[in-house]
Amino acid sequence: MILPARPASATLIIPPQFEEMAAKSDFVVRGRVTDMTSELVAKGEGRKIFTRVKIEVLEIIAGAPPTELVLVCLGGRVGDEELRVDGSPEFQVGQEGIYFVRHNGRALSPLFAMGYGLYPIATDAATKRRYVTRGDTVPLESTAEVARPLLGREVAELERLRRSPVNALSPDEFSTQIKTARRAYQATDAND
Repeated sequence: MILPARPASATLIIPPQFEEMAAKSDFVVRGRVTDMTSELVAKGEGRKIFTRVKIEVLEIIAGAPPTELVLVCLGGRVGDEELRVDGSPEFQVGQEGIYFVRHNGRALSPLFAMGYGLYPIATDAATKRRYVTRGDTVPLESTAEVARPLLGREVAELERLRRSPVNALSPDEFSTQIKTARRAYQATDAND
């Protein structure tokens, strides 16, 4: 059984600019998903499914995350009931990534611009080099690509085949660029 969030609505997400996302996230961490649990919750006149995603924080990139980080997401599966929200990030236990967190527990998605706030980290099988991908798992070659729309599964698969992980940003390179963008925004904001 599928439970629609709203029968006549669609999710429209405008891709954020990298600088805006880095500056306006409550915090940014590199972490690993250690657990996911979904529950059916009575909300107003209906019921909705929420999933709690526990993240082991491996690096604090910006801001001040809570000691125990649990992302609260609308959607998930409980028994035969499922709620899917278009544009939401897809989490997997064991997945390592960089998470841009904003309004956790107070918004449709705990990540900045939903799926745009998740950057999974992958390892190249041939070289063992670790690199950052977008939420659609296409290797991230520059921060300018943050503002491009996420690709559907089939198109993303073609793009992954076309790109080499060698050209993708490493987690350390992406982390450094996030810190630089956040400092630049804070300096500009302080001068206004």
